Amino acid sequence: MKNIPKLLLSLAGACLILAGQVNASTVYLVRHAEKLPDGKDPALSQCGLARAKALADYFSDKALNAVYATPYQRTQQTASPVAAAKQLSVTAYDPREPKQLLTQLSALSQPVLIVGHSNTVPQLVSLLSGIEMAALTEQDYNLLYRVDLADQPSVTLMRQAFICDAQAGKP
Repeated sequence: MKNIPKLLLSLAGACLILAGQVNASTVYLVRHAEKLPDGKDPALSQCGLARAKALADYFSDKALNAVYATPYQRTQQTASPVAAAKQLSVTAYDPREPKQLLTQLSALSQPVLIVGHSNTVPQLVSLLSGIEMAALTEQDYNLLYRVDLADQPSVTLMRQAFICDAQAGKP
């Protein structure tokens, strides 16, 4: 029990070291949009497709150098409208290897978007910023994290204005 504070300090220091290795000035992170309820690799629902379009609209006036998403349908379908609008391709990353993704980001100097999952987005935000993030619930589809990697990393949590009538399945 005595060593827990030391362990936490070590982990926090490791997070800051990892964040210092990322050259991108700003990293946006978002969970994939609403998905269909079945299967191991479900596609987006109608609401999810509409949310992905709304995300592309949000980024229409923002610079992005790259768009990353896990190889699953739901993340690829969330990222694709943004990437297409920016004339970028979606780069797949392994959600089980977050440090490998950070290494990829070290080659970039402009803002990037990362589309992940409820269990990976907070983890990536923490690794980038050194700031511990609360877990996402299965209903959290409208959160967009902005991590600014200046001398003192900061995290801004934004709620997307998009609202979907889930019962009707319509935006």
